Amino acid sequence: MTRELIIQNILTNYKQYGITEETIIPLIDSGIEQGLSYDLIYLGLKMELCKLAGEEFYCTSSDMARAFNVSNEEINERIKEVRHELAASGENPDVYFREVKATRFVI
Repeated sequence: MTRELIIQNILTNYKQYGITEETIIPLIDSGIEQGLSYDLIYLGLKMELCKLAGEEFYCTSSDMARAFNVSNEEINERIKEVRHELAASGENPDVYFREVKATRFVI
């Protein structure tokens, strides 16, 4: 993910809610100053903008792995652990993590 791609994706999806380039550039810059990756900045912005727009936030485990700079296997194992912890504490893990069947097409 690059700075330009973050701007493009956010504006494409949230411009209709009044989000402008001038709004998000300082947020991106602040994330970079804090040492965050562009992938993590993007997911954070998307999560907060989904809340503001009244949308549900979705991302894949692969998105999370890239954002946290870990392997897909590591993030999937951590998700399994957290699901178990949530269930053990009486919470529904599906509120936070949903397993969906992936469909791939080859042309």
